[in-house]
Amino acid sequence: MNIPKEHQMNCNTCGEVLDMRDLGEVLSHGQIKDGVEFCKEKEVQYSSSMKIGDSVQWTKDKKPINLN
Repeated sequence: MNIPKEHQMNCNTCGEVLDMRDLGEVLSHGQIKDGVEFCKEKEVQYSSSMKIGDSVQWTKDKKPINLN
């Protein structure tokens, strides 16, 4: 399909070209949360977690990192 350049959006994660005129395609492909794009087409590896307000970040190996 030939998408006019002004209607193209490149996924920053997987590189697929999306047609912004088709909102269903854009929304089903991925989502944007807190300004960060998450692509459903590519698996995201777990890196770490942190509870809100806590000063300890946990690695994927369950090792604590003290942020203070």
